[in-house]
Amino acid sequence: MGQGRDMARAIDPGVPHHDVLENFRDQLMIVLLKRLAVNGAVDIPVAEVDATGHDIVMFAVRDGVFHFELKKKS
Repeated sequence: MGQGRDMARAIDPGVPHHDVLENFRDQLMIVLLKRLAVNGAVDIPVAEVDATGHDIVMFAVRDGVFHFELKKKS
């Protein structure tokens, strides 16, 4: 997932694209965890996180709403 930030840094290290992506990622994680949280907490096994190597997330903004799609890597 960090490859996009690395690519942005390599293309133009003077433009903070990577900072924008990192801030977005942090905000998105907060929103998603809030939706999942029960009593303010979410438990996710490390093995489940480690098992995401074959997955990708694609997103678009449509009419002011983020649309996310999960797919397997080809």
